[in-house]
Amino acid sequence: MPLQPIPSAPRMRGLTERRCSRRGLLRAALGAAALAPLAACSVPGARKPVPTTSAAIAAAVTDFWRGKKAAGKLDFANYTQYIDSDPGDQSRHPTLEAFSRFSGITVHYDELIDDDASWFGKSQPEFASGQGIGYDLMVVGGDSYLTKYIELGYLAPLDHSRLPHFAAYGGAAFKNSSFDRGNVYTVPWQSGMTGIGYDPAKVGRKITSWQDLLDPKLHGKVGMWNDAVQMGNVALLAVGVDPETSTHADWRKAAAWLRKQRDAGMVRSYSTATYQSSLQRGDLWASLVYSGDIFQANQSGSHLEFVIPDEGGLLWTDNLCIPVTAAHPVDALTYMDYVYRPEVAAKTSESVQFVCPVPGAQKAIARDAAAATGKRRALLESLSTSPLVFPTKAAESKLRHLRVLDEGEEKQWNALFEPIYQS
Repeated sequence: MPLQPIPSAPRMRGLTERRCSRRGLLRAALGAAALAPLAACSVPGARKPVPTTSAAIAAAVTDFWRGKKAAGKLDFANYTQYIDSDPGDQSRHPTLEAFSRFSGITVHYDELIDDDASWFGKSQPEFASGQGIGYDLMVVGGDSYLTKYIELGYLAPLDHSRLPHFAAYGGAAFKNSSFDRGNVYTVPWQSGMTGIGYDPAKVGRKITSWQDLLDPKLHGKVGMWNDAVQMGNVALLAVGVDPETSTHADWRKAAAWLRKQRDAGMVRSYSTATYQSSLQRGDLWASLVYSGDIFQANQSGSHLEFVIPDEGGLLWTDNLCIPVTAAHPVDALTYMDYVYRPEVAAKTSESVQFVCPVPGAQKAIARDAAAATGKRRALLESLSTSPLVFPTKAAESKLRHLRVLDEGEEKQWNALFEPIYQS
């Protein structure tokens, strides 16, 4: 069936309407709570052997998908405001409606995931009982909770023979992540970069390094986060270590760098909820930031800059995955592949405005811009040319992935990094 056009929204949502984005809600509602130690979520004895060889993975895929057929239904759980919406009716999502027309699959869509921690806590007993969670598709961040889903056998291995658009159009930087080598269980939904955001008018020069956050001229004007995962990983970059291959000795060195910064009085606040507004007001001159926040701030009139430091920045992804208990997994897999069509990924990016995992969507957004007028045209042109949405190859070469931690390592990690912002 030919793909039918996805209707364009008559206008784009402005920054004030997008404040409660997926990442924004996580920061404002939970701060560090979502990243607390996971010991309470552990399930002793419940772990299942995870296939690691090509043969074992192929066998698991064959086993799971044998006899499964399309049902014409899809139940999809996502974060709030993490998909395109009709500005006149936020309950309508043009790409979902176009998918239904294209595939004949009826979609029941819920925005009920607040954060990975609470969603895991809610769904884990249902997974453990084998009853199912009522959804065929869900979005999970590429953090320790995703590792738990995989280790506990809660996610279906993906049949990549049914994901041709992911193979053809998914960006190389977003494949084969450390938390899911070979994309056995996940494909990226949206992505983003963690680096330094700053006000050049206040700083008076270019910021190029994590070491700039130790500059005495920025005393009391630096923002860091009450987030052990992100803080620990960027500190590893600051001391010249790739987080993915870091050792316990490296962690101690990174924690010492953060304590030096704190004890020198460089940090005005450790907050994941307020740094963007503080940068815009001028209370902070430089801060740890998500790339999408700087793009959105500048759309509202700010003149901030985002930099991936010379030592590197972080690339994160939020991921689509299929629960092993899904009632309609074939329909979920069909949707997974559908969103990797560049014209579909473009519509999602035009609303979400984070890093798009489909590089081909850049040209699709440019075409949409050429057909638009006024403020919408200006915004789409900004999106299509922004390195904060479509990173350059040079930028991608400096991006690193988060360190994947097992349960024992998490406790040691948190013991090192949490006291830095809690004291």
